[in-house]
Amino acid sequence: MPDATNIGIDSVRSIVGGASRQTFSMKLNITYRDAEVLKRVILRREFESGIIDTRVRTEWDAYRAFFNTSVPVPEPLWIEEDPEWMGTPFFAMEEIVGCQDFFRLFLEPPYNAVREKVGERFCEIMGTIATTDPAAVGLEGKLDKPTPDECWRRELDYWEADINRDELEPHPVLRAAIRWLRRNPPPPAQTVGIVHGDMRGGNFMFNRDGEIKGILDWEMMHLGDPLEDLAWSLNRLFSWEDHDRLGLMLPRGRAIRIWEDVSGFKADPEVLLWWEIFSSVKGMAIWISMNEVYATGKNSNTVICFGGMFASDLQGRILLKQMREVS
Repeated sequence: MPDATNIGIDSVRSIVGGASRQTFSMKLNITYRDAEVLKRVILRREFESGIIDTRVRTEWDAYRAFFNTSVPVPEPLWIEEDPEWMGTPFFAMEEIVGCQDFFRLFLEPPYNAVREKVGERFCEIMGTIATTDPAAVGLEGKLDKPTPDECWRRELDYWEADINRDELEPHPVLRAAIRWLRRNPPPPAQTVGIVHGDMRGGNFMFNRDGEIKGILDWEMMHLGDPLEDLAWSLNRLFSWEDHDRLGLMLPRGRAIRIWEDVSGFKADPEVLLWWEIFSSVKGMAIWISMNEVYATGKNSNTVICFGGMFASDLQGRILLKQMREVS
């Protein structure tokens, strides 16, 4: 906001819920183009000891890339990577007001009446991300680009390394799943595209009219196989009460068809199954890292404590069921 002057902080509120960043809601009194303005801002700051090795620069690049496109995101405002000011790098973006992000609201009125509308739009946006040319939105050269046949291996190697580093106790089913994934690799990706990395319920803002106003939490954005996002969104962990609905929103079959229609890609059932089992492995890697940083005292965030214990238990059950299905 280079045109802003006389900046004053009206209020600061910590937002509880995120495990990858410290997040604050701020109200700023500013003079902008000779007018007094109250600006609502979200500030996202890196943890000193985070769960995933990500940088705010990746999120910032994503918001810059998709702002004012058919993929709704909040306006990025500024980024500061010098840790002098807040201890770690941070960035700021506009706050989206009048919306919710908690996907379990789809189980109750009034949001259960619009959950399928939200789900349809969610799948359309996910398909649009899959077909977006990185160069066309300014991401060329900012993300490592694997070859189509490297996509699955690169991601599996990455998350297995995280498990090896952070595992505090044996996980035999998880290790069996990793072996299965390596013995049964998927075909090369249909395209190497933009992968959000955490495309699921809870990471977008929606209102009572069933409109999606912002896709959030891009810290794991990378280039890879777009099926990774589809499979992650179908993770049963995010639809525990109703496994047949993507994120408690849309019936699984319909969700996949919408994604296929918009993206132009095929979600072959066997290939998608590989990516769904991979999603459980990826999820376990994240929850294991949560448990490690909390148990060792590196991060005392209670969300990380609860999230790691609760999610790793449920994800482990899901993975066990998946392995039974393929055995």
